[in-house]
Amino acid sequence: MIKTLSDSVRSYPVAPVLIALFVAFSLFSPYFMTSGNIEALLTANSVVLIASIGMTLVFLMGGIDLSISTVISVSAVTSGLVMAATGSVTLGALAALAVGLVFGLVNGLLIGVLGLTPFITTMATQLIARGIAFVLSKGIAVQGTPYSMIDFGFLTIAGIPAVTWVGLVVVGVCIVAMTQTDWGRRVMLIGSNRNAARYSGINVRFTEVSVYAVSGLLGGIAGFISIATLGNAIPGVGDTLLLIVIGAVVLGGTTMEGGDGSIARTVLGVALLAVLISGLNLMGIPFYDQLIIQGLLIFFGTWLSMKLSARRS
Repeated sequence: MIKTLSDSVRSYPVAPVLIALFVAFSLFSPYFMTSGNIEALLTANSVVLIASIGMTLVFLMGGIDLSISTVISVSAVTSGLVMAATGSVTLGALAALAVGLVFGLVNGLLIGVLGLTPFITTMATQLIARGIAFVLSKGIAVQGTPYSMIDFGFLTIAGIPAVTWVGLVVVGVCIVAMTQTDWGRRVMLIGSNRNAARYSGINVRFTEVSVYAVSGLLGGIAGFISIATLGNAIPGVGDTLLLIVIGAVVLGGTTMEGGDGSIARTVLGVALLAVLISGLNLMGIPFYDQLIIQGLLIFFGTWLSMKLSARRS
């Protein structure tokens, strides 16, 4: 039993820390474990969860997608404009997915086919996406969101916000894709050893394009969901999310070198940051002090992840 517990901690190093934070914040604040706070926590972090899953897929392949945060912004703005013009939530959703997919495909083709560096390529598309979002919106929130979309942001199913259910569906689909399909095994093999993957007959280029396309698509879903959580399409909605998304993935234990990590670990990483921010807010910790604590936690999580990854190897 001790060995099983030890293996579980090595596989999910964030879990004990998450449990400790839950207990500590529950003792410090009587409001932490209330249904209202938990519901607000889940709603506020649905966008982060979906974007983090996309980043995890890219990390597992050994890449990075710096554009995912601003793809959220431009998808939200485009979707908001379409919904304001047509009154159709369905068309708004399709617009967000299309924009996210296009940016993902562009990243994938530039990196997988032309061989450009992932860091520079996605940084460039990040700037392009941010520029388009502000040009389309003129730098202000897009008004005219249909009431049904706003109602969706307040809807709960079985006590869980509907937007969180969307994130959980994304998590479930990606877990199945990574663990039960050849595509998932190809992604992990490329992340572990790109040359070995190529020599074993895997179409590395196609797989890279597909992973970045999925990451962009998830950015589009996150952008659409952000409208429901905020009430309007905000052009800068994703600007502050990039470091949070990367921090959540790294804290969960997925390495940036590729081939080591999982969707489940990222879910725990997102939960850890969400609980930490919620608890610190309830304790009245100033915002900039919170940033210092988050930074130290990410630093520690990265160090711990590297140590455990070395042991697993």
